[in-house]
Amino acid sequence: MKIIKASSRRRFIILSLALSLGIMSWQSANAQTSSTRLAEIGWSSRLSSMGVDKKKNIGRIYDFYCQAASEDLIHAPIWGTNIYTSNSGICSTAVHSGMISEEGGFVSIELLAGQEFYTGSIKNGLESKDHIGTHLSYIFIGEALTNNYSESETNQQRRPSTIKRVMVNSVQRGVERSIERIITDIFD
Repeated sequence: MKIIKASSRRRFIILSLALSLGIMSWQSANAQTSSTRLAEIGWSSRLSSMGVDKKKNIGRIYDFYCQAASEDLIHAPIWGTNIYTSNSGICSTAVHSGMISEEGGFVSIELLAGQEFYTGSIKNGLESKDHIGTHLSYIFIGEALTNNYSESETNQQRRPSTIKRVMVNSVQRGVERSIERIITDIFD
């Protein structure tokens, strides 16, 4: 009789483990299919902090919910206009682009390949900066709630002049070379 009980216990344990593993593998497979759905995010959230800023995700659409901003909100940095760098704050760029107000709301973005140059602007009370090429960028999907361009942006060129691009690239290259020299000096 003890042999039967031990055997029954083993069967029960094996069956329990099999069910547990089956449920866990089903949950992980289910998580992979819904990986484009992300939870509520804060005002400093960026694609890079979520790990979705990978080239394999180009073309994917991600849905976010930006919570209402606090009174002491400091907006995350924004680079670009209409097409934003992947390291721009998502909720802040959503306000800049007119997709939501500081009261929060749902936004959908599409991950794109990087751009050669991003032009900054002032829209909806927020300023975005110029930025040179990155490996990934994003745009907002859907209709904007507002389209409040500043006067300076309506007069601004969409594509920066050659001089402006050369200046920005030269400054960045100079900074990169300085950093490389410092790193080389540290390890030599």
